[in-house]
Amino acid sequence: MSLLFWNFKINRRFLTQREGAVLPIFALMVIFLIVVMGAAVDVSRTVNAREKLSYAIDAAALSVAADLSTSLMTDEQIKQALTDSFKSNLDGAEFLTEAIKNLTFVVDAENGTIKVSSTASLQNYFIDFGGYMMKNLGPETFAFGTSSQVSYSKFNVELALVVDVTGSMSSSDMNTLRKASAAVVNILLPEDVEEDDAKVRISLVPYSQGVNLGTYAKKVKGGDFYSVSGNCVTERQDYSTYEVMLTDDPYNYYKKSSPPPAQTFFGGGSSSCSSTSKLVPLTKSRSTLLPAISALNNTGGTAGQTGVAWGWYSLSPNYANVWPADSAPAAYSDGDTLKFAIIMTDGDNNRYYQYIEQEEQCGWVKKNGKSTWQCSTVAVNAWRETGESESYNNTSSVRSRDICAAMKAANIQVFGVYFGTSNTSAGAKNMQSCASQGNYYQAASSDELIGAFANIARKIQSIYLSK
Repeated sequence: MSLLFWNFKINRRFLTQREGAVLPIFALMVIFLIVVMGAAVDVSRTVNAREKLSYAIDAAALSVAADLSTSLMTDEQIKQALTDSFKSNLDGAEFLTEAIKNLTFVVDAENGTIKVSSTASLQNYFIDFGGYMMKNLGPETFAFGTSSQVSYSKFNVELALVVDVTGSMSSSDMNTLRKASAAVVNILLPEDVEEDDAKVRISLVPYSQGVNLGTYAKKVKGGDFYSVSGNCVTERQDYSTYEVMLTDDPYNYYKKSSPPPAQTFFGGGSSSCSSTSKLVPLTKSRSTLLPAISALNNTGGTAGQTGVAWGWYSLSPNYANVWPADSAPAAYSDGDTLKFAIIMTDGDNNRYYQYIEQEEQCGWVKKNGKSTWQCSTVAVNAWRETGESESYNNTSSVRSRDICAAMKAANIQVFGVYFGTSNTSAGAKNMQSCASQGNYYQAASSDELIGAFANIARKIQSIYLSK
């Protein structure tokens, strides 16, 4: 009996001791479970934070890439733009300050890319609590980071805006043309882009029977060698061959000599140019282009080939010495420059220049007291503007298409716009032929002309931004 009692006491003591041992183990397990569950929370917070940072990095990189595509930026400007984007997309994030501090970027101008990176960290509430209670259980913080690489356009753009300001353009048509031309400037040279930083240059080439070159006319009309008058210039006239040249080949200014030197050039002499519609060479300046557009006025017949030619010359490196240094076109071989031309007309061509060596002149002559009608051949030896009937195959139309073809062969992308209701007229067919594939627009109304110009500007924008 005593033996049984003794055994019972031992077993009871053993059970009491086991309960005392379990409690500390249980407490440790509870703490461990809290830490494990808390660790999951800390990890989840870090994952979410990294996703926010990744989104902010992508947004900042894309935003700066868009800016780099349209304008030149210093490192300081890039840094500020990235910081502003971070502040906008990470507003309220506890790691914002650290992410901005650790923000880095690398611009590869040769390949047109920008890589943006950043790192940050978060305090671990639960893991750190476990580490406080149980040393070395986990880190006090979780560090994270991400990067994003985005391509941007490294290209510069040169655009010739060649517009019809002939007499057939009514006052309302001219008002529409001004609005349409201004839309091109506002899209490609937006107001918020600093002029010096812009990557787009635009020339304005209004034409009728000639092109008003303003102060630049003296050079191409030979004013350095003999007296000339007027600023209205026409087609390229070569005194070596006595032919109109449909090229942008290098040239010498005309000098009085016999025989004339090779590749001499004379820019004509039509008197039918609008006094206010003046050519503006390539410029980034909105303050130059917009007033010139506002001053556009209508007069004279239609020598579309002259407008096309001088639009080309405003883009041609062979004519660089005609224009100021900051308006000089880039070389055709410049792989970082894209060249475009928008050519617009509302009618058919009906004027051209030719060299007349001699012609028949007739008149009444008195002989022996009687008036007699007499004709004789006389020497002329002069360039003359000649009117012609409007047709697709007349001289001026053929010349305009030949010049367009030469422009496209020089890798200039041409947009043709016909402002009228007939898509089968000579003017419409000329624009269709001049335009590069897929770049012809017909505008039957004022709204459509403004829309066509705006759509072309956006297409040009998408072309150079996507390259």
